[in-house]
Amino acid sequence: MWIKIYPNDTLFFRSGRPFSMGSETWADSIFPPYPSTIYGALRTFLIFERGSLREFKSGKYKKDIGTPDKKGTMKIIGPLIFNSENGKTYFPAPLDLVMKKENKKKDKLFQISKVKKPEIFYAEYPLEDILIYQKREQVESAEGYLDSITFKEYLQGQKREYSFISGFYTTEPKIGIAREDITLSSKEGYLYRIPMIRLKKDYCFLVKFDGIENMPEKGLFALGGEGKTVKFEKINNNPLEDLENMNFELKDGIFKIYLATPAIFKKGWLPEWINAETLEGEKDEIKLKLIACAIGKFIRIAGWDMAKNEPKSMYKAVPDGSVYYFKVLSGSLGEIKKVFHFKNISDINPEEGFGLSFIGVP
Repeated sequence: MWIKIYPNDTLFFRSGRPFSMGSETWADSIFPPYPSTIYGALRTFLIFERGSLREFKSGKYKKDIGTPDKKGTMKIIGPLIFNSENGKTYFPAPLDLVMKKENKKKDKLFQISKVKKPEIFYAEYPLEDILIYQKREQVESAEGYLDSITFKEYLQGQKREYSFISGFYTTEPKIGIAREDITLSSKEGYLYRIPMIRLKKDYCFLVKFDGIENMPEKGLFALGGEGKTVKFEKINNNPLEDLENMNFELKDGIFKIYLATPAIFKKGWLPEWINAETLEGEKDEIKLKLIACAIGKFIRIAGWDMAKNEPKSMYKAVPDGSVYYFKVLSGSLGEIKKVFHFKNISDINPEEGFGLSFIGVP
């Protein structure tokens, strides 16, 4: 079941950076929200839609929603950015694309090349190939998003340059102050400011929902900080059907995995099933070797456990847009697609939407 999530007002999504009123005045905001934020909000909605927190703790909904200590069959894919007017979905710019520094408009991203690592290479880099931009212009990291049509061209390796867009939202600073619990008077030195996010017209979040019995087709729930609410409604069609069923051919037995949402791997930047020394690994009888990658700076992901009333464990995650290049040692394209294409491949909490992957060709 696919759903669209529309904000009723501004939204606020905190980053994993610690923030304490009184010692700091500015709280960081992120966009889009982490998958766990969406998962937790929907799970909370279902708990109170069906009954109460007490019933949830008793295990009444353990089959699909789960319990405070164990998740049920509920899982999501997303969130992604969606435009309900043109029907396009938007994906974070892949990190094996770059933009030219002198391009004032910065409306184009360029594919970088995979080449063999030189014999003399002054860096601790264990992979056999490197990703570089081979022309003389100065470039910088990719920004923005690719729409679903352009993203498909990227996965199929049809072009060397791609148009991108950005600016799905505007920020509206909000100033607040902490208050005393008893007198409700303001606390001196506890003034703070947070950047609220307002999505532009027709933009919303897109999420696929699975494993839930009797899921309502529409509803209202709180999302993010500041008690803001959003509404959701079911989509009758599959907006990503074309991407999910896309076809392409491997070039020299090499393909890449793109992460549309952050992934939490037990070995940091490296998936658990890959040997850190040989960089080879086997997953579901498919044998691969990691030969190159373009990954961003790790991000911190945490949250709040409402049932236990305590903070969740904090993880370091590989950011969305990261790309891993693999050489196929054993396995067919069909088997590879079945395991890695349009799947959550995070080692930790994949059911929450982490590690949504798509495969493509260089």
